[in-house]
Amino acid sequence: MKYIIIPDFILEHEKLNPTAKLLMGVINSLSYKENVCFASNEYFSKRLKVSKRTITATISILKKQNLIKIEVINHLRTIYLNYEQEHYSSIPIVESC
Repeated sequence: MKYIIIPDFILEHEKLNPTAKLLMGVINSLSYKENVCFASNEYFSKRLKVSKRTITATISILKKQNLIKIEVINHLRTIYLNYEQEHYSSIPIVESC
């Protein structure tokens, strides 16, 4: 079973639209072991069922909100989470359904 984890502070972030929150969840999941993400906009587009243009705009939003950093070396893009992932990796049960 595949799943993504969206940290609570991302879910409650007032300046992020639903697509940005989902994209952060995908980036967070792909970055879990190595703390970096190499996925392309095409991958994100197919995974979230949105256009590549939407992904490009959404990545810009995440950069503007200082949630990710982008580095390009030899035409290979690397996305870094700009927060300490280990602080958000556990899933505490705070509320009941």
